[in-house]
Amino acid sequence: MNRRFGRQAGTYPRPLDGKRDGCDVPVSGRCPGKHRGLASAHRGYEYQDLMVAVRLVDVLLESIVEIHVDEKLVPGDRFDDLTTVDQKGHRERTQFKYADNADQPLTLATFTNDTRGLRLDRIVSAALADRNRPSCRSGKLSFRIMLPNTLPTDRRLLSVLRQANPDPGPFVPGINSVRMNFRADALWRESGDLSAKSRIDNNSFSFLQTGEGAVERSDLDWICKHLVVELAVPAASLDLTNPGAAEKLLLRRVQNEIGAGVYPNANRSNVDVAEAFIRCARAARQGSFTVTASELLRRTQLRSDFGAVGRAHPVDGAIEVSRATTVAKLAQQASAAANNGKAILLV
Repeated sequence: MNRRFGRQAGTYPRPLDGKRDGCDVPVSGRCPGKHRGLASAHRGYEYQDLMVAVRLVDVLLESIVEIHVDEKLVPGDRFDDLTTVDQKGHRERTQFKYADNADQPLTLATFTNDTRGLRLDRIVSAALADRNRPSCRSGKLSFRIMLPNTLPTDRRLLSVLRQANPDPGPFVPGINSVRMNFRADALWRESGDLSAKSRIDNNSFSFLQTGEGAVERSDLDWICKHLVVELAVPAASLDLTNPGAAEKLLLRRVQNEIGAGVYPNANRSNVDVAEAFIRCARAARQGSFTVTASELLRRTQLRSDFGAVGRAHPVDGAIEVSRATTVAKLAQQASAAANNGKAILLV
């Protein structure tokens, strides 16, 4: 049994509830033609589970107070992969997009057709429907699309995308990604001397101005301020014992921020705990698990104190530089200063 996300190496898991994960499909993709696309889709779900697991760490750290996995909030929802609410009440909705050829530049077609479920007018429609829900606080709402692709080279796409400003930062700290926003003015094609008809005819995103997907300019402005396209997100090997960048991110988080593998959770390796987090993410996606901090603790079998995760000691003895003589001298000087009513300044 290889520790490939807790299953026999070389196959994908059978579903717990008949939802999405399908039958066992060889990792190599050497399967009948109709299953080849399914194999890639299954890897996409595995990647989603991995990235959701990375975010579940924040539930235990109490920086995320509410989380929903694979839950549609509005008809035609395009951001149902992950919804989080932080301590300040900010709600972020995230969609993950997996690709086998992750090193390819982002293409214009990504947003002008719906092959990847990212046609821009439908993205806009879903975001507006979410914003307009009665219970929504639109000032504390953002949307994020996570893509493995590299920066685009198509000048038409480059003309409507720009470096995010202000930069919201990566999905979680430690991801070396690129965050971009759409430019509403470029999408709308207000610049130049072209007539309105020519402007639409020459616009790859003309569906934003005409037809069923047409939107108001003010709504487009709002979307472009609240939507982040995050590129070059970490790739995954889908094997915790041979980790890719995404697995390394999760392994670091459960070890450094939760304390897996060190006191008081020395009996739980970071690989074991990471695997448990991935199982929790998968169960949440399949609808058999409601994410709470207490349930995460139970399922991961981490030691806790009064409901909080027991952390590792902040000093790592393996890399600590001992300064016993200096500390002793400092203690002596502090004691002498205290006895004489004097202050001591540490720089």
